[in-house]
Amino acid sequence: MKLHRMPHLVQRMILEELGFDERFFLSFTSKRTCSLLGLFRPDFKGISITINISKSKVSVRVQKPRAPRIPDVINEWEFNIPYKQYLMNDSPIWKIDGTAVQVEKYDSTILCCGLIDERVGSDTTSNSFVVFGKVLRHLNSVLNIERCQLCEFDMTIPVGLIPQLDFNFYYGRIDFLSGDSMFMTLEDLTVLLENIKTKQLCLIDIVLSVPGYKYQKNPEKKSSIDCLKIRNFDWVDFPELPAAKRIIISRKIEMDQMNMVLTSWVAGRNREIEIGEFETDEFSDRNRETIYTGIETHAPQLTKAEITSFFDSSQHSLNLRLLRNIVAVDILRESDGIRATIIEAAMESHVNQKLFVFVWSDSNLRTIGRANN
Repeated sequence: MKLHRMPHLVQRMILEELGFDERFFLSFTSKRTCSLLGLFRPDFKGISITINISKSKVSVRVQKPRAPRIPDVINEWEFNIPYKQYLMNDSPIWKIDGTAVQVEKYDSTILCCGLIDERVGSDTTSNSFVVFGKVLRHLNSVLNIERCQLCEFDMTIPVGLIPQLDFNFYYGRIDFLSGDSMFMTLEDLTVLLENIKTKQLCLIDIVLSVPGYKYQKNPEKKSSIDCLKIRNFDWVDFPELPAAKRIIISRKIEMDQMNMVLTSWVAGRNREIEIGEFETDEFSDRNRETIYTGIETHAPQLTKAEITSFFDSSQHSLNLRLLRNIVAVDILRESDGIRATIIEAAMESHVNQKLFVFVWSDSNLRTIGRANN
């Protein structure tokens, strides 16, 4: 008897007994079978994605739930999507989202997938990106993937790949790793910042491929980035910081740029930010005058113990033992009276002075043990 003709309850019982491999290969037999599998998706811990242009491939790793009492068993499938189509000669063909894909099985857990599409050149990297997007969407249609735990871009950022990410995922961490500058188009940067949902996004050495442009935030897009880390900030518009709950800029910024951040927050912009961490020059009366020009400051209402509690929390990257001095003032947002405490953290070495913005959000106040009255 065909699976499609069986009663719903029987279908469920059969599909729930399928192993990962059986379910996965069955998903390519027909669109109808794939839809049926999608009705009974098993829970999976997550996936990880690695993009490395030097190795000419995109890797997508799917982690299966580890077998009980067998912690050393490797439970994963890895999709290596090559940039060079000729690597896939004479391989069997599957259908993914209506597209013919050649598949080479190297061992029990590694598949190599390449796109067959006569409309584009066979050796273009765009082929790989189309397959990459289709593989992600296909996996999510037959498996209940909780999250993408890690997405790493190594060496360079191929143009056109970022829009192929599955923005339905919640990403644990997205890293752009390079010892050098990583060039990105303004279009790809905009897609990433306005659509991604992630706990941490590291844009350490990102450089726009067309220099001189600034990222312009879309006010209609709600922030889904918990922490945004930046070092090279040539693309950052300080009066309108990218939408993120916590922003870390680890390269020294000028005092007038710090003034732009605070002035815009007081005026009602940069509302998403709850914690800011900025590298600055060594503090002095003159520097403070520049930072707070046009801003009314108030005596801080956080106690010393509460400030210490903030630094002791998991939300900062400062070693309290290296602090020489802490100076704090409060500022108020004009539109709703929300308070923020600005904390100067001077270091013993007189290097890497930091300025923290602690917004009195409900989550921040809970962290330091204070209720929001």
